[in-house]
Amino acid sequence: MTETTKERVVFFALGVPMVMCLIVFFWILAILSSGAGTLNLEILTTSALQGGLFEMIVGTIYLLLGAAGIAGPIGILAAVYLVEYAPSGKFTRVIDQAINNLAGVPSIVIGLFGFVFFTTQLGLGRSLAAGWLTLSLMMLPIVIRGTEEALKLVPPDFQEASLALGTTKWRAITETTLPAAAPGIVTSVILGIARVAGETAAILFTSCVLITRGLPKSPFEPVMALAYNMFVRIVAIGDPAESVFGIALVLFLIVAVFAIIAIIIRTYYRRRQPWLR
Repeated sequence: MTETTKERVVFFALGVPMVMCLIVFFWILAILSSGAGTLNLEILTTSALQGGLFEMIVGTIYLLLGAAGIAGPIGILAAVYLVEYAPSGKFTRVIDQAINNLAGVPSIVIGLFGFVFFTTQLGLGRSLAAGWLTLSLMMLPIVIRGTEEALKLVPPDFQEASLALGTTKWRAITETTLPAAAPGIVTSVILGIARVAGETAAILFTSCVLITRGLPKSPFEPVMALAYNMFVRIVAIGDPAESVFGIALVLFLIVAVFAIIAIIIRTYYRRRQPWLR
């Protein structure tokens, strides 16, 4: 087999999965777009008590931002420890394996754990706080692994130059390594948000109700969410799937907005850091 033939085979082997992913993505988008006709500004801004989606949209954003606010800092600090401070040995391998195992735990199991521990034992009840903590458990492995890879891609010369000037290791990390790794860190957090955006099992027993009178006034009140509403309408009420395509489209657009924000932030840091281009 000639080198040209090998290159064509490799190109085909790599290109087919990419094309399949694109086909599936646009197929899903086409299905969701069929619900666009059920949406308008009035429905998006009207209370759920009057048949609108306002509390569900805001409640979904509350859940995502709160979970990211918890998992983001914890995941970044954990990744910094594993990359910069953790000694190579059995203890570190145990931590790595625990993170991998947490990533593989089914969402319904995470939801049951959140119900037993956060909702019952900690006494948070069905509330935003319980939902935040439960969803943050699902985000943590993604944030940690993504941040680890971003930190490893930063040239070690940057930190070594800072240390050579007499600064402390922590200051070198916070002022040199983390800013250089910022695009990858932001991407990992957004991937974590996308991972939990449509989760229903994790919030089923911990934070969501079908209807509320207005938005929650504190983290210790329940919330409405788009994914939970779709679950109840299809599974409990028995509505046809087509009836919730509009709600699913709104959820998809929320995730898309977060992704666009991540792209803007990543582009900003890349312009400030030429070595990332």
